[in-house]
Amino acid sequence: MKVVTRFAPSPTGYLHIGGARTAIFNYLFAKKHNGRYLVRIEDTDTKRSTNEAVGAIHNGLDWLGINSTEKIIYQSKNLASHVKVAYDLLNKGFAYKCFLNTEELNDLRIKSRANGKPIKSPWRDSKFNSEKKEYVIRLKMPHNGTTTIKDYVQGEVSVRNEILDDMIILRSDKTPTYMLSSVVDDYDMGITHIIRGDDHFNNAFRQIQIINFLNWDKPSYAHIPLIHGTDGSKLSKRHGATNLIDYRDMGFTSEAMLSYLMQLGWTSHDNNDDDYELKKAVNLFSLEKINKSPAKFDIKKLNNINSRCLNKIDIDEMYKLLVERFKLVLNIHQEKRLKALLPELLKRVDVYIDLKDDFEWIIDDNFLCNEKNKVKILQKYNLIINEIGDFLKKCEWNKETIDHCLKTYIQNKSLKFREIGPILRIALTGKTSAPDLVSIIYELGCTISLNRLNYKY
Repeated sequence: MKVVTRFAPSPTGYLHIGGARTAIFNYLFAKKHNGRYLVRIEDTDTKRSTNEAVGAIHNGLDWLGINSTEKIIYQSKNLASHVKVAYDLLNKGFAYKCFLNTEELNDLRIKSRANGKPIKSPWRDSKFNSEKKEYVIRLKMPHNGTTTIKDYVQGEVSVRNEILDDMIILRSDKTPTYMLSSVVDDYDMGITHIIRGDDHFNNAFRQIQIINFLNWDKPSYAHIPLIHGTDGSKLSKRHGATNLIDYRDMGFTSEAMLSYLMQLGWTSHDNNDDDYELKKAVNLFSLEKINKSPAKFDIKKLNNINSRCLNKIDIDEMYKLLVERFKLVLNIHQEKRLKALLPELLKRVDVYIDLKDDFEWIIDDNFLCNEKNKVKILQKYNLIINEIGDFLKKCEWNKETIDHCLKTYIQNKSLKFREIGPILRIALTGKTSAPDLVSIIYELGCTISLNRLNYKY
């Protein structure tokens, strides 16, 4: 059997972190078995679906590198097929026309809930038929027996058919519901494994009735527990961003996000390694290893992974990313300085967006610290700073000599480096925390460094 999986988001908003992980699991499983991974946009809800949301889904999948290489399927293009199946079920006696008006339906819902029973319309066994009166088509759920699903994650679970309500499969405006459309599209696409969030698990027991009535081959199921915050509650904005693209905008790399989400919620034999590459994850992944309990999204762990990824990125690629993100326009000297200092700068941040604070002192030839509190410090030590500038002016411009000059000055003045280092950093960068001081002086160059050190505050 050729494995075929699908990621089927509704374009009613951004691509959620949980949705992205579901897409990843579908991708990994298909690739593990040399199968096909498809993407289906479930855009039949015309009131809520937007082109912006469709774009956000594709942007997120493209960013992670897991969009389908095959033609993207749009569910709205398949409505005729869905409607045909609804009427096939009706004609075969597996569905019926329900003529309840809104008021009658509300009364039925209230009574059904009060009695703890599923919705069974009084029209279920009626012979009445009229095309002039408005109706919906409901699936005629079996009264007896049980339905059992063997789920890769949830295990073997059975429900009594008597608790299943007669769900609507075709609305009064002749549009199909999600419960029908999803099943028909999965069949038409040849989906063999449905991997989705466990919030759809109850739907599976209802949808599988359609499959049974039509004598279609049943897919295998894997319903994944949802992602929670570190406090154990459902992931929400109070835990941080839930929109995948927000993390891109916050300065996380796609490699780090993919690495983290790939390992979130399943156990491998190699769980001591926090950095999962795609090829490695494909080899390790299996549905049986998905945990039954919800995964916890830990921003600290993501930060750690992202920090390691930043330090592995080729400097030219990192430079290009920064230029594109921050619209930098640099001359050859500014480019050289930034590239030279990037390895040290990247060691000090978790997300590359934080590098923005360093651009001014690196790029601006005429930069001078102008923060009031820091200027007061520079005024207090202005004489020492100027002396160091004069001392460096006489030395040969390489790191070894610069280092030797600084140490010689400190020794001659009976100072300690911790007494003068932070002050020099402020004069040169406007920051108390910055890369190695010798590297800063050397990469800024003689003219810029001495201009900043010799300035009279």
